[in-house]
Amino acid sequence: MTTVTVKPTTTAVSSGGSSSGTVAKYGQCGGNGYSGPTQCASGSTCKLNNEYYSQCL
Repeated sequence: MTTVTVKPTTTAVSSGGSSSGTVAKYGQCGGNGYSGPTQCASGSTCKLNNEYYSQCL
């Protein structure tokens, strides 16, 4: 019998934002189920596209 130990890993997924917690222009900044940064980069505003997606424009 062989015992295998599996360790959980965490993978970061880029949503168009930067490491400073702001979202670049055209990146996702909100929506149902979204858990990333919501602050748009300077000069952009988070605009609602639909219930599941808001975008920095």
